[in-house]
Amino acid sequence: MRHSHLLALAVTASAALAQADTITTVNGDIIHGTIQRLRNGKVAIETDFAGTLRIPREKIKHVEYDPREGTLFARVDVEDKAKEEVRLGRDAEGNTVLIPVDEKRKALALSDVATLWPSGTDDPDYPPIKRWAFSLSFGITGNAGNTKDFTASAYADAVRTGENTTLKIYGSYNKTRSDHATTAEQYIAGLDFEHRPTDVVSWYARDEIQHNRFSDYFVYNVAAIGYGHYLINHTAPGGRTTKLRARLGLSHIHTEHYTKSAGGGRLTENDIGLDLGLLFQHTFKCGLGWQTEFTYTPMIDDFADGTLVHETRLTYTLRQLRRINRHLTDIALEAGMRNEYKTQPDPGYCNTDTAWYIRLKKTW
Repeated sequence: MRHSHLLALAVTASAALAQADTITTVNGDIIHGTIQRLRNGKVAIETDFAGTLRIPREKIKHVEYDPREGTLFARVDVEDKAKEEVRLGRDAEGNTVLIPVDEKRKALALSDVATLWPSGTDDPDYPPIKRWAFSLSFGITGNAGNTKDFTASAYADAVRTGENTTLKIYGSYNKTRSDHATTAEQYIAGLDFEHRPTDVVSWYARDEIQHNRFSDYFVYNVAAIGYGHYLINHTAPGGRTTKLRARLGLSHIHTEHYTKSAGGGRLTENDIGLDLGLLFQHTFKCGLGWQTEFTYTPMIDDFADGTLVHETRLTYTLRQLRRINRHLTDIALEAGMRNEYKTQPDPGYCNTDTAWYIRLKKTW
């Protein structure tokens, strides 16, 4: 009886192995499992004994797929988004080949394919765009001793991305207290909508309102529409991007001034101006992101009278946190500075107002 059980177990195990995908390495090792995908020169195979293994292509002598239902997607060149729906098959010599669903096209050898993944799963080279993406960052710094300083900063945004549109809603807050007195306080809220008929051309509308207790205005609002042009707009496999965008538009500027010369009252102005912008974004493979943006809104009747805003930030994703919990993979450190330069501030106020920050950022 015992021998019959062992025989049945051996037959079952042999059948299971026969139905599994098989990788034979150049040194003769044989690995059984389920091949998940082929990407970046590596084959990912899910095994029962060691989880998911990623084996470099140059270490593989032979790959044998078990016949399975459904189709796969194959991509020959990762720089080209084009993909082809295929089925597994065999050639006259019994080798595994990829047979296009479109029967007019030739079969592909596994060696010709850069990326291969099951249909019904996300494209590993060009993952789907999140329709809504959110981020929240918060930072505090302080000093105690000869002086007592405390600074708090926060930033939040929500971005909706379509095939050729982007809507961004954002807000930020910065406050500093020195020796129990508030020395800086700024609130900013805004939205930015962009429509891209092509990868180069865009049209935009934006509105930003700001309140700053320690500048020469109580309320400063800029509403603008105009044309955008992408000098660089490149997305590499894996989601890494490089963008250089210029904007030119018209703006309406509403300002409620603090006026020290008028006894602390307020003066309201409405002006028509230009809206000039330059944005550079780049994400590095190591998880570091860099963004620099310049915006200048001069008055049409006096081009030398305007406000120049510059902001540069570096964001580093803490990838090592994924070892603790997968939900921590989108936590990052963010450091940056914002400069606001007014060419003709009211008497008693400085030309430049600068804020810098270090924040912890979470996206989802």
